[in-house]
Amino acid sequence: MDPQIIFVVCIFGAIAAVVYWVSRSFMGNADDKLLRSRLSDAGTNATVDKEKRSMRDEVVPMLQKIGQAAAEPFMPKTRERQSSMRKKLGYAGIYSPSAMKVMTGFKVIFLCMGLAIGYAVGKSVDNTFLGLSLGGLIGYLGPTFWLKTRVKNNQRALTLGLPDALDLMVVCVEAGLTVDSAMQRVGQELGLAHPNLSRELGIAHMETRVGLSRSEAMKNLGTRTGSPALQSLAAMLIQADRFGTSIASALRIHAESLRNSRQAAAEELAAKASVKMSFPLVLFIFPATFIVLAGPTVIQLMNSDFMK
Repeated sequence: MDPQIIFVVCIFGAIAAVVYWVSRSFMGNADDKLLRSRLSDAGTNATVDKEKRSMRDEVVPMLQKIGQAAAEPFMPKTRERQSSMRKKLGYAGIYSPSAMKVMTGFKVIFLCMGLAIGYAVGKSVDNTFLGLSLGGLIGYLGPTFWLKTRVKNNQRALTLGLPDALDLMVVCVEAGLTVDSAMQRVGQELGLAHPNLSRELGIAHMETRVGLSRSEAMKNLGTRTGSPALQSLAAMLIQADRFGTSIASALRIHAESLRNSRQAAAEELAAKASVKMSFPLVLFIFPATFIVLAGPTVIQLMNSDFMK
């Protein structure tokens, strides 16, 4: 095998390992931590969490400093671009003050890595310009694609967890709790099943505790997440509070409508499946079936006396 190809494969593997380690260091796995905290002993779990926390406290600031240093010359200067990037990060559920600098820094770092890998690959195939162009483009757009995927996953997680949260809120409200207390209790109970929604409800409850009204906190919840389901919930709660209607009935009806919408979306995807399957069926399955069925007949016909 060509030594240059081996070198490129080694570089790619090393970068993939570093990216995986960085993502695990930044994001972690909240579900695994919550599940272990409930299943394991308190002493053992505290020791493990302390070791992980100390390691993370050492690694994350270093990575943030590297990203911020690399992003400093390339940070957006206008407030419009900064606001747009913060809004996208908020839709993804990332609220760290240094997230914008880290995101821009990783764009620069991955751009340099993509140029280096593209140069090595292009040199191995005798097309350096094409390798540099594709490598730089993929490296620069990689963090953007990751952010779009994170936004989509966060929106889907919020939409899927909202009907369960509304059912719990109905139980809490009918039991005598206020909407704010019900929001706090539901946020605590959904920490394991729906952590994204639990965090957003906790932020909304904290906003009400620092002095914002419930309507403003709900408006901020819909604006911050960008989720249409949460925006409709905020509008429904504001209208119910303004006109004095029953909160429990409104929540129950809204949860039922969300479930109907989710069922309709699932039926739509099921209806699209047959159309999507037609392309691989025609391109791959039918030709192979024809070859298997008609192949022996064609071979016998070619070897017959009639064709000689």
